[in-house]
Amino acid sequence: IFLKSLPTLVCIFRDALKNIDLGFDNVVRMDANIPPDWLSQEQLAINQSDINPPKMTAILATHKYYDIERKESSIPIGLDMQLNESEGTNKLFAMAGHLIDSLENGKIFLIDELDARLHPLMTREIISLFNSNETNPNKGQLIFTTHDTNLLSNKFFRRDQVWFTEKDKYGVTHLYSLAEYKVRNDASFESDYIQGRYGAVPFIGDLSHLIG
Repeated sequence: IFLKSLPTLVCIFRDALKNIDLGFDNVVRMDANIPPDWLSQEQLAINQSDINPPKMTAILATHKYYDIERKESSIPIGLDMQLNESEGTNKLFAMAGHLIDSLENGKIFLIDELDARLHPLMTREIISLFNSNETNPNKGQLIFTTHDTNLLSNKFFRRDQVWFTEKDKYGVTHLYSLAEYKVRNDASFESDYIQGRYGAVPFIGDLSHLIG
């Protein structure tokens, strides 16, 4: 990971680890000078006039280590997060600073496919942070796309918060709200959507002929 600065993200993620079981205990930032042969000629020319050489920053996740007798070692093992942790864990790390900034300062956090690589319960927890006046007192907004129909529920969203996209025969994408439909109070948004009542359902033909 190459970064010029990483002022608060490690601290934020370290605090979040207290409430999330990701399989490791801590995150540590390590900085080292970037070897000159890793830089382009343009970068070398710029860096020759720079007092501070460019840094390479690695984020290590520290794991507990147990010996053959299952006794915990006093020295944890540090593994490069980007290389050794799951894509979901790395995604959480990448999002952490933006999520906190949005919640604390009332900003908009826009992300494509929020649910990708995340456990469904983690996705729900992130949504609940924005729905709560306690954790989102400054009215930060979370705007995201998703293919997870489990999130189509009045437990998480009002009808005016749910929007669908559908392409017409000319390939033009149309955006419309669930609020445009008359829906019973006890209706299941997810079930109605799967049945095609709101449109925006992809056409999937019979694929059985592809096998055999």
